[in-house]
Amino acid sequence: DKAFGERAKDIIEAADRLGVGSLKVEAEGWYVKSTLIKLSNFAENLHLSDTKKCALLKEKVMEFLVENEEEALCFLSENHDVPQSESMLTDFL
Repeated sequence: DKAFGERAKDIIEAADRLGVGSLKVEAEGWYVKSTLIKLSNFAENLHLSDTKKCALLKEKVMEFLVENEEEALCFLSENHDVPQSESMLTDFL
């Protein structure tokens, strides 16, 4: 179980690429359980949730953003190298 949680992001990406939806959903669940969303990783996780269509992960990131809106906006304005998807800022605002 622990090893699966540590590799969950890689499994999400592989399952998405190969079209194995059930594995992707399972891996997403493990990833959400094992990942602490924080300022240093929220943009990357929101990008992952958007590009791989991971609803649970997106919900977790959005909850973080609601609770930390001011800090997150400041972080985004100061860090131009964070991964962003087309809908990321729309979702956030």
